[in-house]
Amino acid sequence: MDPSRSSVNDLAKACARSVDAAEWEEFLARCAPMVSLIAMRVCRLWTNRTQPAMVDDIAQEVYLKLCEQERRILREFEPRGEDSFLGLLRIVSASVANDYFRRHTSMKRGGKVVTISLDEELATGQAASARPASAVHRAAVLSELDRRLQTAPGAQAARDRDLFWLYYLQGFTAEEIASLPGTGLTAKGVESALRRIANWLRQEIQAPHPESGLDPG
Repeated sequence: MDPSRSSVNDLAKACARSVDAAEWEEFLARCAPMVSLIAMRVCRLWTNRTQPAMVDDIAQEVYLKLCEQERRILREFEPRGEDSFLGLLRIVSASVANDYFRRHTSMKRGGKVVTISLDEELATGQAASARPASAVHRAAVLSELDRRLQTAPGAQAARDRDLFWLYYLQGFTAEEIASLPGTGLTAKGVESALRRIANWLRQEIQAPHPESGLDPG
């Protein structure tokens, strides 16, 4: 096939099993703008500025992620609309970028637990910039919230963690999240899940030994 005339969906499927240099060059060229945009956005949210070296590091980690486990992400991708691979790429890029900053933050946090009001910090959907706190404080808050989300019980806990960060950190709307490949929820379903997750986090933050957990679903 002619890579320059192929859709990004077709390129993703081709590169899942191909080592053709032209196909990979075109595929990465199509992916690069999205990956860089998400990396810059996450970088600003965590550090309050764009740092080119970090953006480049994140981009490299995203490309490595696409190649992990014999290109599993590409092999399992199923097109669900024109250029739908870019929707999947947004999720992968956001996840890799946030993991990058969580790793760096965890080395500086020293295990300190940060308590925070979800109503104040998260209600506007701008967790990283809702108040003029320092970049270090914001990073610590985000890292602590993610640490708690990773401990959430339930069969859908991993999915719920992704929904939470796509909405509160990446700024996706419920409709946009519902349209992403693999979400399996309507916009109302996403909104319901987000309310449930936020309520669970409030309980986690307010209670030293929470009794309740996230309900599956």
